[in-house]
Amino acid sequence: MTSDYKTGPILVLELNELCPPILNRMMDAGDLPNFRKLHDSADVYVTHTDDPTLEPWVQWPSFHTGQPESVHGAQELDEGHIIQTPRIWDRLAETGVDSIVFGSMNADSAHKDTVFLVPDPWSAGVRPSDPAYDAFHKFISFHVAEHTNPNARPTRADALNFVKFMLGHGLSLKTITTAMSQIAGEKTSSGDRKWRRALVLDWMLWDVFANTWSSRRPKFATFFANSTAFLQHRYWRHMEPDAYQVKPSEREMVDFGDAVEDSYRHMDTIVGKAFDLVGPSGRIVLATALSQEANTRYEHIGGKFVYRPHSFKDLFAWAGGPQPTSFEPVMTHQAWASFDSEDAAIEAEATLDALQSNGKTIMEWRRTGNRVMFWCGLISRTEPGFELTHAKTGKSIAFDDLFMLVGQVNNSQHCRDGAFWVQSRDGSSRVHADKLPLEHAYGIMMDMFDEAPPAGTRVAAE
Repeated sequence: MTSDYKTGPILVLELNELCPPILNRMMDAGDLPNFRKLHDSADVYVTHTDDPTLEPWVQWPSFHTGQPESVHGAQELDEGHIIQTPRIWDRLAETGVDSIVFGSMNADSAHKDTVFLVPDPWSAGVRPSDPAYDAFHKFISFHVAEHTNPNARPTRADALNFVKFMLGHGLSLKTITTAMSQIAGEKTSSGDRKWRRALVLDWMLWDVFANTWSSRRPKFATFFANSTAFLQHRYWRHMEPDAYQVKPSEREMVDFGDAVEDSYRHMDTIVGKAFDLVGPSGRIVLATALSQEANTRYEHIGGKFVYRPHSFKDLFAWAGGPQPTSFEPVMTHQAWASFDSEDAAIEAEATLDALQSNGKTIMEWRRTGNRVMFWCGLISRTEPGFELTHAKTGKSIAFDDLFMLVGQVNNSQHCRDGAFWVQSRDGSSRVHADKLPLEHAYGIMMDMFDEAPPAGTRVAAE
């Protein structure tokens, strides 16, 4: 009956790279009751993307705009400000729908009056809609971007500003106790518990998001969480050791064997919180954009390892050539270097090319205008005494003086399939047999604001 239809707010849970097969397996085992509740009241799709660039995450702009990479143009993180294709929240704003966009990848908005935006942690080119959120965004961004740098420390002022912001924007007692338990566990446990920091970060993000939701009462909102994607890349080998030639040690299995599945249980709790937030009249959308699968391409060299400069500034100082005006770390071992001009950036590419071993460059990069995304291209362990040579100057330096080993962090790789579940108006469920092109999710979400979706959005159901 129409009177039973859900016509309240819509919340899109953007749970990055959760995997449909793992969701199904754990739901069937009874481990994910809130995911099961959502699944059994939703149109359930597996999406698929043909975008050529699977790293890093340009599928989220495809999801938000309804257009492929060839149209929206994003190929890197921190490019939200250059995307000209309207996102779904901008289209909704034109019809008077207020939105919160919280952490969505490569997001921006042309409708600052009706779209409240908190950019993703990798975004330096887009600022929060409310300057009061700058302290929050700066602190979170620092810890996400610098999590592989053991020497990185926020300033005392930044830490205090973050604490003040959290205390005034929804920090819950549960999150405080969870964070304290995490700190105590790291100090007292005989095992490695640091990976659980990613889950604590999610709770901080959720507290602020829920507080913002309660104060603004949007009709449409997004909430992005990345902890499962991060942990899958690190610990898929420990979840499925039989899939790999190089086996984790017994100690590693004790420490990390349950990390991935625990992150799914953690996400299930977030889904439960989302049900409480939207209430009985609201609807939830689950989107993952991509998923992951075992990465066994590098087993013949013992797995894929990555290296990060001890200091981006010191690396470029040793290399010479044009010096960047700023660095913006964006991934485990990657960063943007910005220059005064495009000519300087082009010259910097030649400088990076000069950092060599045995006549081959060790660096990789991509340039966009006056910015260069760069990273070390070595993927196997280096031997003691391994040296770099500057091809232009002839000078040499020990590799370890410039770079640190981050570790084996690519145990999984991106998969083109993703989960897309749309809670129905009447609570009915349909599992669709055909894969849905990821860009088509945009139209289905737009149709959630209409009385009846057009037939063109329908996909054959099982």
